[in-house]
Amino acid sequence: MPPRSAAQQQRSGALLELLASYDPDYLAVTSAVGTGWSAGTAAFIEQLAATTRLRPLAHLTCTAAPRSELIEWIEWFIDAGVRGFLAVRGDLAAGQSAPPRGHLAHADALVALLREVEQGHVARLCGGRLAIGVAAYPSGHPESRHPAEDIDVLAAKQRNGADFAITQLFFDSALITAVAERARLAGVTLPIIPGIMPITGTARLQRMCRLSGLTPPPRISQTLAAARSPAEEYDIGLDLTAGFVDELIAAGVPGLHFYTFNDPTTITELLSRLRPATLARLIVDRKDFP
Repeated sequence: MPPRSAAQQQRSGALLELLASYDPDYLAVTSAVGTGWSAGTAAFIEQLAATTRLRPLAHLTCTAAPRSELIEWIEWFIDAGVRGFLAVRGDLAAGQSAPPRGHLAHADALVALLREVEQGHVARLCGGRLAIGVAAYPSGHPESRHPAEDIDVLAAKQRNGADFAITQLFFDSALITAVAERARLAGVTLPIIPGIMPITGTARLQRMCRLSGLTPPPRISQTLAAARSPAEEYDIGLDLTAGFVDELIAAGVPGLHFYTFNDPTTITELLSRLRPATLARLIVDRKDFP
């Protein structure tokens, strides 16, 4: 998230310095105001592109603005040097069953729009192309009627030009392997990158599961409940997260997407708990993808 105060700005600076030392493939930047954009968000992304070696991945949502305004944002970001986008529908407002009139209905349409705008900027992109990420749902999208529908949607995003997918919350390493295999059988070849939420306590776990339409796994909830203090709960949560990351890397996932919550301390402590082989795979031997 872009910083919204002097204190957050200082904390953000420490996080950016830390992340730059790991040379990540990208740095995802979400909106500062609801699901839409703001001048502060745009300025922060432009600053990243202009003053750091970090490669910003700008979130775009169908719910943020009408199609015509999204085109203006995409062109603005391209002019600012942004070459990566994460295209998602975005959360619907209470009582809505679809984005407002004039907005794109689904993320696959947003992917197609990005490719359309890209074609008008071939010279500025020096003949290259934008890197476009989308969301994947190993635990199932809350609105999906059956698991096959999630794979169909992912295939549609790929057909329209998506390069890679980042998963929403999940807790079972075997699940990503099963989803990747089902996707492969459906013709989906784009990398599916697990999204990792550091578990720092019961409150965050419950909040993020609620936002994702999930129920906290009993094994995790019960393990956290055994903690005798908030500090012990924090340590247990990070140990659980590190074990999950180790399992995923051992399973051969193409990369990992860490949800940092703008907290350099937590991400540092999480990485310090990984097995040496896991850390080497993440930082030294990682596979390249857009």
